[in-house]
Amino acid sequence: MGELLTERLPDWEWSPPVGGSALWVRLPDTDARVFAQVALRHGVEVVAGQAMDPSGAHNDYLRVPFAYSEQVLDDAVARLSRAWQELRRHGPGPGVPVV
Repeated sequence: MGELLTERLPDWEWSPPVGGSALWVRLPDTDARVFAQVALRHGVEVVAGQAMDPSGAHNDYLRVPFAYSEQVLDDAVARLSRAWQELRRHGPGPGVPVV
């Protein structure tokens, strides 16, 4: 997963996890809730960091699971990359609140 993210989404920041089955990814200058909605339109469900933080912080983080086959991860990162390009190019789209 790390290699795929480095290759296709180089401006995303993440560190190798010390445990668990997901990466904690920081999105540059983006509300993760907004991106999660765009990613969902591309067929990938990711969890915004605010949902994982009882204080409601971490609004620029995503939880990205990696406990899948290489083929599934490759497809998911390709879809995330297309979603990221769409968001950067056009904004979140209709029906997605900008917060």
